Amino acid sequence: MAQSSPASAESLRVGGIVPDFDAETTQARLSSRLRTFLFAFPDDFTPVATTELASFTELQSEFAQRHVKLFALSTNNTRNRKGHFEPHEKWVKDINEISETPLMFPIISDADGSISLAFNVYSASLDESDADAVKADDAVGEGLAFKSRTVFIIDDQKRLRLLFNYPAAVGMNTAEVLRVIDCLQTARRADVRTPANWIPGGVVIVPPKYDDEAAKKKFPEFKVVKPYLRFYSLPEEKTNVAQIQDLSEKDAAQFLAVGDEPQIST
Repeated sequence: MAQSSPASAESLRVGGIVPDFDAETTQARLSSRLRTFLFAFPDDFTPVATTELASFTELQSEFAQRHVKLFALSTNNTRNRKGHFEPHEKWVKDINEISETPLMFPIISDADGSISLAFNVYSASLDESDADAVKADDAVGEGLAFKSRTVFIIDDQKRLRLLFNYPAAVGMNTAEVLRVIDCLQTARRADVRTPANWIPGGVVIVPPKYDDEAAKKKFPEFKVVKPYLRFYSLPEEKTNVAQIQDLSEKDAAQFLAVGDEPQIST
C-alpha cells in the first residue's frame, strides 16, 4: 500500500522523490527499493504485456549487471471462469514457457490500486467517460486496469530519473530502457551529457557549466562544434561499462529477488 511522500501523484516529476509503498509480490513482501526500474502494465494475461515481460526477462541479467533491480506492477484484474482473480504466478508460468530464461524479478500486486494512484498511473479523478474508456479496450476486465504502459527509473536516493509512458496498444522498447540506464549511469559517473542515440563508446557532450578553460582540464582535446556544443571522446573506463559485472544466473537471481541488496560474488 502506498504511503505518504514528498511528491504527490499530481506532482511526480523527473528529479522528484517517489512515493514509499509496501506491497505483496510474487516473491515476498516488498517494503524498500534500491536503484530500481519499475514498470506498470495494463493487466495480466494480455498479449502486449506478455511480450514485454518476456523481453525484459531476456534482458534481466543485463539490468542486474548494472545494479538495477526490476519490478513489474499490475492491478491484476483478470478473472477466471469462476470469477476469481487469476494469480500472477500463473501468468509467470506462461511467460516462462515463451522465454528462453525464467523470469527472476518480482511482480507487485496492486489489488487496491493505491500504488498506481500514488505513481499517477491510474487517476482517482477520472470522470465517468474516462473510467469507461479505461476499462473498455482489450477485454481487460472490470478492475483498475490502466490504459497505458509506464516505466519509472528510480535512483538509489529514491529520485525519479526517467519516465516513459506508452499507450496501451504499443509495447515498450526494452532495449531503449537499458540504453538510457547506460546514459544515466555514465552521465552521473563521468559528469557529462549524452547526445542523441548515445551508446557506450560514443562521444559525449561537455556540460555547459564548464567554460573552455575548465573543460580543457577535465576533458582534454574536446572538439568544439558550436560554442554551446562540445564533444569529448570519453575513455571506456570512465563510462558505466567499467562498473558492469558479469554475473552467474544464480547471482543475478539473488540480486533481482525481493530483499536487501546482496553481496555479488565476482
